Amino acid sequence: MCEYCYESAMLYFVASGRRHGIYSRFAYLEEADDLKTEIEQLEDPNNPEPLIDLAFCRLYDHYLTYGFDAGLFNTLQNKFGQEAMQAYLAKRQACHNDLFRAELSRIKLLTNAAQWGRFMADQERMHNHALELLNSYYDWWVLGIGKEKEKRKPNSIDENLLFPDELMTASAEWDKFHALYPALFFSLSYLINHHCDSDIIRKIALTNLKDGADIWTKDLWLQRRAMINCVKRDGYSLIVDNLSQIRYELIYYVLLKVTINLAELSVLKATILSEQSDRLTGTVEREYIFELMDQLAA
Repeated sequence: MCEYCYESAMLYFVASGRRHGIYSRFAYLEEADDLKTEIEQLEDPNNPEPLIDLAFCRLYDHYLTYGFDAGLFNTLQNKFGQEAMQAYLAKRQACHNDLFRAELSRIKLLTNAAQWGRFMADQERMHNHALELLNSYYDWWVLGIGKEKEKRKPNSIDENLLFPDELMTASAEWDKFHALYPALFFSLSYLINHHCDSDIIRKIALTNLKDGADIWTKDLWLQRRAMINCVKRDGYSLIVDNLSQIRYELIYYVLLKVTINLAELSVLKATILSEQSDRLTGTVEREYIFELMDQLAA
């Protein structure tokens, strides 16, 4: 399954509330409203390993949005187990970037209310670190500036014929991205909760990845969260004014998540209808968006 197929599974879950197989657990963890219950009912939580990354990301976001919650941390620890938890924290300690590295690798930060309070008290430092991390991510991962590439390794003779000289993101760069991701998610959640007008949030929302997305769509998740923040702040005019830059998947997702009135719905539909170019990336066609719009208008 490709990364955009996983995103499609997420959209199906958000739109219908119905689950679509064990391989869509990433979508459930990302989007479930009741995080505690979602973690408790995970099957085989440590396979695949990145599930724990998403669980911690949701935990960080919960702490930043609602405050310290040792009970939620205990739920996560009981489900994934001590060994997986220690491995996750060790990876944070080994991350190449030192911004938030020490804090996000300390278990006591998430289990001790006083330590969490002291961590959150230094707002200027947190703001500066979050901006530095996300601006670096935007240049490197989203725009591809300085990102190392390597020749595609075909899985078959047919693939070799189809993609003889295709360059892909180097495996070392993927390792760097995965190691850094929890800090990136933490940084974005921090800005959304404390500095929602930050320009970097808008840039992440409106800029599509230059290269292929993560197979588990973790980078697309950052974009979706950034877009929701921007539309809640600026309204649907943000999409109307920047339509050519915005994937249909994002528009569909925002319509599911952010209330829209009939006037906004009419303007958005007319703008999409007037668009000349065909969309080639992703899994959502504009007819799906129109069907959803009709449901919202009913």
